[in-house]
Amino acid sequence: MKDEEKQQSASRESRGVRSKVRQWSRKSWFWPAVYLSACAVLLGAYFLIQSPAGTDQAEEDQPFGDEQEWNNASENPGTGEKESVPTAAEDETIQMPVMDEESVDIIGYYYDHDAAAEEQQDALVYYNNMYYQNKGIDIAANDGETFEVTAAATGEVVKAEKDDVLGYVVDVKHPNDIVTSYNSLEDLKVEEGDTITQGSVIGSAGRNVYNSDAGVHAHFEIRMNGEPLNPSDAFHQKLKDVKQPEDGNKESAKEEDTNDEANEEEESSLDEFPIFDGDDEEETDEEETDESDSSDEQDDSAKEEEEE
Repeated sequence: MKDEEKQQSASRESRGVRSKVRQWSRKSWFWPAVYLSACAVLLGAYFLIQSPAGTDQAEEDQPFGDEQEWNNASENPGTGEKESVPTAAEDETIQMPVMDEESVDIIGYYYDHDAAAEEQQDALVYYNNMYYQNKGIDIAANDGETFEVTAAATGEVVKAEKDDVLGYVVDVKHPNDIVTSYNSLEDLKVEEGDTITQGSVIGSAGRNVYNSDAGVHAHFEIRMNGEPLNPSDAFHQKLKDVKQPEDGNKESAKEEDTNDEANEEEESSLDEFPIFDGDDEEETDEEETDESDSSDEQDDSAKEEEEE
C-alpha cells in the first residue's frame, strides 16, 4: 500500500509539474527566457573549460629575454606591420662569418683605392681574361676543406639563389641600411624571407667560376647604401657604428669599368707610340738635325743651278 501511495503521489507531482510547464509555455516570455538561459549556460561552460588551458598556452607561448625583445621590436605598434629587422640588432657587433676564426685564413683582400700598389695587385680577381677589383674578402679553411659559413649579424634573408658564376648567393639585410653578402657556397641552409640570428649557418664554402684560383672558399661582402665597405674594418664594430668611407673607396661598378677601359686604351697607345729613353732621344735629335742640314744643302744647290 505504501508503495502504491508513493507512486500515486509521484505521478500526481509529475502531472502537476507538466501542467505548470504547459501553463508557462503559453506565456509570451517563456521561450525567450529558455533560449537565453541555455545560451548563458553554454557560454559559461565554454569559458570555464577554455580559460585555464588558454592561460597555460599563453604562458608557454610567451617569449623570454632576447626573443621577447626581438618580437616587440619587430612589430610596429602604430600600423601592426612587421619590420624586416629589429632595432635591438643595431647593438650587435659584426663577426667574421665562420664558426671558428682560428681555423680559417683570409686569402683574398678588399680592393682599397688608397692602398699601396702591391696591396691593390693582391686584391684583384682574374676572370674571363680580365682583372676585377675585389669588393669583399675571400675566406678559406687552413686545411683547404669546406667549412660552415655563418651569419655575420642578425637580419632578414633578402636573396638566396644559385648563380652560374658565383655559386650559391645569400644576401642578408640589417639595420643602418647594411647588407652582408655571401657567395661561393656549395649549398644553402636558408631561404629568402627567413629571419636569421647571428651565427646561424647559411651554407657551406665551395668553389665558383668567378674566382676559381681561390679553390674552396667563401666570399664575403659588406655594403652600406649599396656601396661596398672593407669587411676587415667592419669586423667587431656595432652595426649602428659602421660608417661609409669619405674617400675614394666609394666608387661604383660603372666607374670601375670605365677605368678598366681607360687602362686598356693607355696600354694600346703605349704599343703604338713607344717610349724612348734619354740616349734614344739624343740620337733622334741628331738624326733630325742631319736630315735638316742635308735638306738645306740640297735647297742651296738647287738654287745655284737655277741661277746658272
